Amino acid sequence: MTSPQEFALLFARTLDLFRDPSAKEEQKAQFRALVLLVKMEAATIAARDGRLVVNGTILPVPEPGTPEDSLLQRLEFHAVKAISIPADPPIGEMFDLLKLLAEQPGEEDIASRLRASGTTRIGIEIQPFVIEAPVPVMTARKPVPPAPPVPPLDPDVPLIVQEAAMEATAFSPAEAATRPSAELLAELLERPSGPHAGDLLAVLGRQLETAMKKHRVGQSLAIMVGVVRAEQQVTDATRRRQYSIALKRMYSKALLEAIAELANIPGQRDDALLVLRRAGEDGVEVLLDLLVAAPTIEERRGIFMALTGMKEGADQLVHMLGHHQWFVVRNVAELAGELGLDEAVPALAQQLDHDDERVRKAVALALAKIGSSGAAEPLRRALRDKSPEVRIQAALGVGGRKSSALAMPLVVAMEEEEDANVERELILALGRIGSPAAVQALIKFAQPGGRLFGRQPAGLRAIAIEALRLAATPAAVGTLEGLTDDGDKQVRTAAQSALADLKRK
Repeated sequence: MTSPQEFALLFARTLDLFRDPSAKEEQKAQFRALVLLVKMEAATIAARDGRLVVNGTILPVPEPGTPEDSLLQRLEFHAVKAISIPADPPIGEMFDLLKLLAEQPGEEDIASRLRASGTTRIGIEIQPFVIEAPVPVMTARKPVPPAPPVPPLDPDVPLIVQEAAMEATAFSPAEAATRPSAELLAELLERPSGPHAGDLLAVLGRQLETAMKKHRVGQSLAIMVGVVRAEQQVTDATRRRQYSIALKRMYSKALLEAIAELANIPGQRDDALLVLRRAGEDGVEVLLDLLVAAPTIEERRGIFMALTGMKEGADQLVHMLGHHQWFVVRNVAELAGELGLDEAVPALAQQLDHDDERVRKAVALALAKIGSSGAAEPLRRALRDKSPEVRIQAALGVGGRKSSALAMPLVVAMEEEEDANVERELILALGRIGSPAAVQALIKFAQPGGRLFGRQPAGLRAIAIEALRLAATPAAVGTLEGLTDDGDKQVRTAAQSALADLKRK
């Protein structure tokens, strides 16, 4: 007999493939496996308090991003409380069940749609969100009392007023509270400034509270994303204040922490970032807390991606550069470099004397990536660090015209540098800068001899030629052309190859 966990995984994977139009062959194979399984034994699947219940067994809370989590979200999305599949059900009914679960909700619930397609053996129990009393299996929803009659259109009354009056008679907050959040969000996004936006926001706020209590993070994220996107469409100041108040009530530390965890999952990262960015400094603070606690480089990288582009809370980030734990300083220094935070330069400079080489490497790289004029002096200090690895990191981070202020510090460092690997990275960094001063230094370095550098080995001249290729300015190209008939074969070959590469580009 198949275990509840195995059945849930097979059903969930099959449903995921029904949602992927490009996976027809995999879909067929998974569907055949599922049909073969239910041919031998009946099964029930239910959603209860943020968990799947299969054949009466309550499964653990699914991990975000897993097939089981996706299945739970689809059940909640369609307001399905339970599915009863008899042994050896008709194949057509199984196909229709998966097909409808994979689609968007329609005007009718999925039980009614299945019954309309001729399904008689598979049972569906519908549970509108926030309603506690169950709906009988395969029965229609309780009829809603008819709305009061609407007066005929009056040609003397503006159409927009008549439409608002018609909507007012048709909309009921009590009835809205019985509908799935997906339906309410669709209505809100269709008319974000409509007359019932406030009521919809209030109902969604209560549904969010319920979802958080039941640990339904996926549903909580969906609600927040829908509300934030609706707010982005609103231009009226009064209506925007309404959204602002509603969102302030919705945001909580627990919500932000739960959504921040989803920022690590590729499929949910964009939605999670949208919600965190809307939270401003509170969102940054939660991510910074996660950054301190992140045990692996993969998790830190995910948090970095979440924080990239979020300028709110920069003061908090800079303050953390004085943290007593070395790995926190390193993590935050890396992030300051990724974000290009010029305001972090003074705090970064204070960490150039840190005892841990790993911290100094991260600080040197960050200063080089920031590349501002204010970073030039601290970078000079980093280029004189006792560790070659720190000096290499300082060179590797330099690049682009924004780093033109760093050209002369690099030239001075080249004159003093004795490590060949560091010297190579300094030369290439000048090529990435590509400013007139950087190119002039490279031209002199590429020549067989000169007052600035003296006679240069052919290997280092070849590196300077590669740096001129990176710069690709008219002066750099002219120099490369002149070196194609140099007396040194290695230099000639390097110059010819560099020119050929530039022509291809």
